[in-house]
Amino acid sequence: MFPPFLLAKLYVKGSLKNTETGFQFSIKNIIDAATLIGISLISVGEKNYEASAVTLTFGDKSINGADLTRTNSIQVRMGMPFTVAVAGEPLAAGIQKISLTAMTGEIGKIKIDITDTAA
Repeated sequence: MFPPFLLAKLYVKGSLKNTETGFQFSIKNIIDAATLIGISLISVGEKNYEASAVTLTFGDKSINGADLTRTNSIQVRMGMPFTVAVAGEPLAAGIQKISLTAMTGEIGKIKIDITDTAA
């Protein structure tokens, strides 16, 4: 399992922002190539968002988090950024603590803890 401090570095600092349909942030793979096979949960404070509320965008390709499986996976190359958009209420202004739990084919479950200010 990767140490939490290393996984936290995947988050693109300053990318957290509200959108018309919720909020979004960016992740950039700085560790090694990986196969993303699922999104389990995104938590913001006490509020949880299931995979179906999440859309991942890699360049010009988007996929709903609920559609990620071992047979419908995304190859995330090292250095590859992607956007995580969450449908729901926009975040309140100020510091937010977000936790993203995902599954990779190589190492299994990972949890990325994010602290940033919502814009």
